[in-house]
Amino acid sequence: MALSHAILVSLLDRAHSGYDLAKRFDQTVGFFWPVSHQQIYQELHKLAAAGRVQAETVAQSERPNRIVYQLTDAGRKLIDQWLTEATEPPAFKEELLVKLFALDDDNRDALLAEISRRRQRHAERLARYEAIMAEHYPNPAALNARRRGRYLGLRMGILTERTTLAWCDEALALLDLPAAG
Repeated sequence: MALSHAILVSLLDRAHSGYDLAKRFDQTVGFFWPVSHQQIYQELHKLAAAGRVQAETVAQSERPNRIVYQLTDAGRKLIDQWLTEATEPPAFKEELLVKLFALDDDNRDALLAEISRRRQRHAERLARYEAIMAEHYPNPAALNARRRGRYLGLRMGILTERTTLAWCDEALALLDLPAAG
């Protein structure tokens, strides 16, 4: 997936300024496709130049003018085409797992501390995802198609965090045992 697809999908429901889009990105797509706000602005300019989005300047009296981006028919066609393309499971790069290959008695405490720190971060993320779920998706069967898609993405995030927490608990318990001769 390219950043352009993520931006176009974020513009499906309504037009957004670059600032609003970046904020929305942080609270939605950014959970699993993290990018900087600068990258979003750069991609918006490319999409506008390619005719995939239309930029409209909105004058504001007390602030600088605002540029609002809206999906064009060409942008919608690009999304429709992209949706038909097969996807592959993501490549999994995890530095912590590589560090575990170096585990020995001398660095055990450092790795225990790192796994504990990671566990805390995953617990916080899970709590955030569950709060979003409770607030926005209490009844998945009553959702329209787009909201069901968002629900399913969030549901995968919740299940991933739960699985990661279970792995952290298992790793901490195993690393806490005395090593065999």
